[in-house]
Amino acid sequence: MGVARLYKVGSPYNAVELPSVDYAQSFDTMYLVHIDHPVGKLTRQSHTSWLFSDVGFGPKIDPPATVTATATNPNTDSANSGNAYFPQPFQYVVSAINESSGQESRASSASSATNDLSLKRNANGIVWSAVADASLYRIYKATNTGAFGYIGETQSLSFTDDNINPDLSDAPIIGDNPFAAPGDYPSSICFFEQRAFFGRTRNRPNAIYGSRSADFENMDHARPLKGDDALSLAATSGKVNAVNQLIPANNLLALTSDSVFQIVGANDDYISPSPPPKVRRQNGRGASDLKALLIDSVTFFQPNIGTEVRTLGFSFEIDGLTSNDISIFSPQFFLNHRIVSWCYAEEPLSVIWAVRDDGHLLAFTWQQEQQVWGWTEMVVDGFVVSVAAVPERGEDRVYLIIRRTIGGVDRYYVEQMGSSKWTDTKRAIYLDCARAYAFTSPVMTVDKLDHLEGRSVWALADGFTVKGLTVINGSVALPNAASIITVGLPMVATAETMPLNLQRPDGSGLGTKQTTGRAHLRVVDTLGITAGRSEATQEPVVTREDEPLGTQADLFTGVVRIEMDQQVGFDTTVVIQQSNPLPMRVTAAYLEASGAR
Repeated sequence: MGVARLYKVGSPYNAVELPSVDYAQSFDTMYLVHIDHPVGKLTRQSHTSWLFSDVGFGPKIDPPATVTATATNPNTDSANSGNAYFPQPFQYVVSAINESSGQESRASSASSATNDLSLKRNANGIVWSAVADASLYRIYKATNTGAFGYIGETQSLSFTDDNINPDLSDAPIIGDNPFAAPGDYPSSICFFEQRAFFGRTRNRPNAIYGSRSADFENMDHARPLKGDDALSLAATSGKVNAVNQLIPANNLLALTSDSVFQIVGANDDYISPSPPPKVRRQNGRGASDLKALLIDSVTFFQPNIGTEVRTLGFSFEIDGLTSNDISIFSPQFFLNHRIVSWCYAEEPLSVIWAVRDDGHLLAFTWQQEQQVWGWTEMVVDGFVVSVAAVPERGEDRVYLIIRRTIGGVDRYYVEQMGSSKWTDTKRAIYLDCARAYAFTSPVMTVDKLDHLEGRSVWALADGFTVKGLTVINGSVALPNAASIITVGLPMVATAETMPLNLQRPDGSGLGTKQTTGRAHLRVVDTLGITAGRSEATQEPVVTREDEPLGTQADLFTGVVRIEMDQQVGFDTTVVIQQSNPLPMRVTAAYLEASGAR
């Protein structure tokens, strides 16, 4: 499908900086952090209105611009020559509150009045200017102790203090922005328990900051601290622990360059600044800055040192987190390579798509409840740069940026994987860099293939496979007219079973020769596959039943039998291939084999 219109918006980041940009999304706002840039956000205002801007940390409501305190002192104890009259200075500040958003402004400038409020009829009157969007005002008072405390709130623009004792445990908000200057910009972000958490700056690589509760763009706090104030803490152990990832799992996880830390609230409650949270080191495996994937209750990450892929999950046996290597059975895919981009497509196949530093694409099938998982290498005719998954129409559609060489020129394509939820075989897409067409009347020529100029391509035309086509002047000619057509680069899928380990009366049959013959495959919605003892000895797997000749066979579900020459060898396997742009789904393979003497 072509793009009718291209929409562009300027970005504050250079292309080489994009892999290091971390993000967290809340509705139509995506917060972006990079260690060399101020905290930013991308806001979607409409389909054609997107805006990058720096985050201005602080409440969105201002304090009153003017506050005036006036003393009223009709009682100076004149009957006793003023012996009991002892005036003291009092200071007042006022904050504005928007009850709809729940935000409280910072404190206004202070105004003072001198009076003896201990005598009857004496009072201090406080008045202030109105604030837009304010529905309530809070008044704070400081005596000669110098600390402000809460004395009341009102919806009007005036308040009378007739010797109200301030509550010093409820103080006014103090403005703070820990990310105000270069060297203090954070590099990681996540949302957890209604706060935005930020990690690692150049000046404080092991630092973790939390915003005010339910106020992601506000790092203000009071003194003494309140439960919903912003907070800061540090992940510290015996080595340098630069915070590379913040993961909102069951508890907040900090994946650092040396260890994994778990941040929990005091008494295992919600995280708050008072009482301060606990930072617990869980294990000594550090994580890279590749954005970790949180799937159900399991975190997938790439270690800071090493090339494997690991998971983090809770273990009741140790009452903590354990880490497992999930690439241990496929080390050949990771030797001397690192993952540079990955995503998780949950529906319908539950697959992690991972891009290696050499441009190869890996697929990791993950079915935790069935204890089914494994890696597959996807050979793409190009260099895969990055990958992302986007929910669309009831499934996770995978998008890729791929660099391909067409006509001797490197070009970058944004491509989308074909849907896995097709209902008509004619519309299934199992070709690389393909385009799909649906015509009202059959056609013999397909155009708009300029992106494959000069390349040899295959086609699926009304369900029939067409090979040996070449794109010339952006088009190909079909041998027969068709209406539903897909044209793209060839792809061949190959699966090989693990060698059999036959049990013998005297123990394992590993290392002894085996005699093999037939194989039985259980397939689902499959057509056009081949199988054999090796890639060089493939035989067609017949699935046609009672369909008329000259028509495409229907998809087959069931068990098929493959006749293979009896061979004697140490490894007994069967190789299954799909070398047509048609579906293949093999759920089980059974081999007839016996031990050889």
